[in-house]
Amino acid sequence: MSERLTNEATVDAALDALKATGATGEVFLREAQSGSVEIKEGAMEAVIARGERGIGVRVLDDQRLGFAYTSDLSANGIRACVDTARRMSSLTERDEDLALATRPIDDADLDIYQAGIVDRPLSERGAIALAVEEAARGTDPRVKQFRKTTYSDSESTTMIATTTGVRASFRESYCGAMTSAVASENGDRQIGYHGEAARRFGELEPTRVGQRAAQRAVEKLGAKPLSTQKVPVVLDPWMAMELLRAIGPLFSADNVLKGRSLFANKIGQRVANEKVTIVDDARRPRGLRSAPFDGEGVATTTRTLIEHGVLLGYLTSLKTARKLGNDPTGNARRGGYGSPARIGPSNLFVAAGTDDAKAIVAALEHALAVTSLLNLHTVDPVSGEFSLGATGNYLERGNRVQPVQGITIAGNLTHLLSSIVGVGTDLVFGPGGLGSPTLVISELSVGGA
Repeated sequence: MSERLTNEATVDAALDALKATGATGEVFLREAQSGSVEIKEGAMEAVIARGERGIGVRVLDDQRLGFAYTSDLSANGIRACVDTARRMSSLTERDEDLALATRPIDDADLDIYQAGIVDRPLSERGAIALAVEEAARGTDPRVKQFRKTTYSDSESTTMIATTTGVRASFRESYCGAMTSAVASENGDRQIGYHGEAARRFGELEPTRVGQRAAQRAVEKLGAKPLSTQKVPVVLDPWMAMELLRAIGPLFSADNVLKGRSLFANKIGQRVANEKVTIVDDARRPRGLRSAPFDGEGVATTTRTLIEHGVLLGYLTSLKTARKLGNDPTGNARRGGYGSPARIGPSNLFVAAGTDDAKAIVAALEHALAVTSLLNLHTVDPVSGEFSLGATGNYLERGNRVQPVQGITIAGNLTHLLSSIVGVGTDLVFGPGGLGSPTLVISELSVGGA
């Protein structure tokens, strides 16, 4: 059996193989360990452990791109992967906008790694999930069941090196807990979901996860239809994150260049209310999507995309940046060594405003506080038109009158963004790196009974 190469030696071997072909190229290595514990009926039902280690190789030969990947990190396996990538490049078309990273990456300390998260005792990891359910039951006696409660964690090492001289690596850790609590009363059953995550084990708060899931389930009990009307809409930070998730792809330069974005050709124009500022910050300390470089070896940045309602720019890769004549923003994200890079956000968030969230809601004569949104993937990225199923709470002067369900919220993203008249100070980040404070929309059409 051949000796296991270290990560550094693996990357060196791949670079040597690339140079031997005479082509320029890139080596991306990912080594990761992850695990999860699933709880059912107060006991651990499933324990899953995973591990992966491999490389992805991109070859750029005469402006033709080839890609291959392998988990066989023997000397022969590495050479075979490079050879496959080289042969693939001969089958693709020339693209003058293709490029490899050439600029050095700074040694940013983003504080995104805690050693030993995946080595914690199973009992300690399972206790997190059990604490989530205990907190949910303690929040309200009508919560007696759970669809699924899970604790998960991971540690990974990412390395990248190019024949053009770029070389860097970083380590990161992650832990998270989620649950779907079921509340029952008089034959009515409602589900409330909530999940949170952190870079450090000690920063995860299982009690808060359980309490919020229980509250979400209980507040839907006895929900009734709402008459069709136009009404102010309140999105708490978690619901606002869901809206931001739908908006995120509109900032992709790839979508912009392909005419698949509402924001195409609108740099310098007002696309939202002046209260709205949206930032993508890959350098946020302990951010769940923070990293010093992206999947192409480009240093990441902190980039304001919308400032006081005005669109300032897009998220780019090396290729799309060249097409636009801009510097790359470091947003070519990779899910693993076996997948090519795709443009995506890092820690994308709506910046905190100056409004007291409770006060601005209490000032509304009536409003709909949304508690769930369905089919956000159906939002038309070009026209901005949407029609979403929803549940919520009908409010009068900030006080909950009744829960509502079976409603549809319809409109246009352009109108919605322009109608955000309240931005709270209560900025919160979710488990996927998205963040937002409470948002108040002056008016949307709600279809009901």
